[in-house]
Amino acid sequence: MSHDQSHSMGGWGDLIPPPRVVFRRWRPPDVSRRQMRWAIAFNVLPAGLALAGFFAIGPRSNWSDPILLFALAAIAGVAFFAEARLKGVTTFFSATIVCALIALVFCGPLPALIIWLVPDLIDRAILRAAPLFTPGLVANVGSFALALLVGEALLQLAAAPTVIAELPAVYCAGLAMWVVNFAVARLCFGPFFGGYRVRSLIRSEFIDFAPEVLGMMLAGAATVALVEPVGALGVLPLAAVILLPQLALERLAAARSVSSLDPASATRLYAGALADAMAISRRQRRELDAAARALATDDGDGAQPPLHTGLGVPHSGLGVSHASYLALHASERWDGRGWPAGLPADATPLESRVLAVAQAWSALTARGGPELAHSTAMLGLAARAGTEFDPAVVEAAGRIVAQEEAFVREPAFQPRFHHLPVPRTVRRGALAALGPLVAHAHE
Repeated sequence: MSHDQSHSMGGWGDLIPPPRVVFRRWRPPDVSRRQMRWAIAFNVLPAGLALAGFFAIGPRSNWSDPILLFALAAIAGVAFFAEARLKGVTTFFSATIVCALIALVFCGPLPALIIWLVPDLIDRAILRAAPLFTPGLVANVGSFALALLVGEALLQLAAAPTVIAELPAVYCAGLAMWVVNFAVARLCFGPFFGGYRVRSLIRSEFIDFAPEVLGMMLAGAATVALVEPVGALGVLPLAAVILLPQLALERLAAARSVSSLDPASATRLYAGALADAMAISRRQRRELDAAARALATDDGDGAQPPLHTGLGVPHSGLGVSHASYLALHASERWDGRGWPAGLPADATPLESRVLAVAQAWSALTARGGPELAHSTAMLGLAARAGTEFDPAVVEAAGRIVAQEEAFVREPAFQPRFHHLPVPRTVRRGALAALGPLVAHAHE
């Protein structure tokens, strides 16, 4: 999701800025105005179609069971904010869509849309204090609403005397909702605003999630069968299946070291998170990822090659590619005393400056180093901002940690990015102790 800068109007202007400001804020640096108009059209059109569909069709809305709606909203919210991941298991798929499916069956599309949107709105407006009117939210609203209208149409076409008889249709409706949501929120949004390749999105956001989606939709259909005879109590097994493992993993992740990642994987992960936080262009995002890959060795052990070897090119056989050039200049310093060319400040490519911070961040937190917590590692990076590192990149890293970024994946237990205030005396002692560590990590 894009990270928009706050508008200077203050108040509601931060949440819903004027259209001209929206256009300027949404347009990536390497996208022309004409391309941007098409991009906005492809993202606004689904939202407009969904809005017209809700008004024209007037789908059913049943608010007679507030306890069920509250239970589904609670499950969706807790699952959204307590999300954790396991190594080798795709658990990025949100359980919110399952709760929306159950609400669709018993209450209709509008209550289901509210349940689907509420966790995202709370995360944006309250936890991250981010503007609401962003291309990501527009894409979500359009995709969620269209998915629910398609699901409702399937349920109406397969209407049966009892809910139990409708279970095959419920399962198919859930899968259709998932497909529509992917097509609109991912294939329309990702390539235009995030610079992602369609083939990569299909593989990483659709094919990889298919087994988990099939299983979760079965759990949703089974819950529908339980809710019919016993009411809101029927969601308790679903809550146990979704929430208990998630809460246990989240609790374990909060206390777990970040050392589960090897340095090369951590560098790529952090570089991607910094690219998102700084909203760099699509071309720069791809070049940054290629440069981060170039730092990895060919032997597959996950370790990073030293930055100062031979003539300055890591020993992974990079050749003279642009990725090699960017990886080489990750050893430059902000004050111009770096290596190999002594480039000062903005003379160093932005991708190299981002990569330098990502690599130092990785060296402090990943496997084989001091294995510090994110918040502690930020103290060391902040101490070097303005001398070794670009202050803007270090500030972006601090924002990622402070916001407890929930969309950054790791192939292990997802560590939470803590934002608890650190006492001043502890900060001073940590800075004094971390100085030599950061210097050693960046050598």
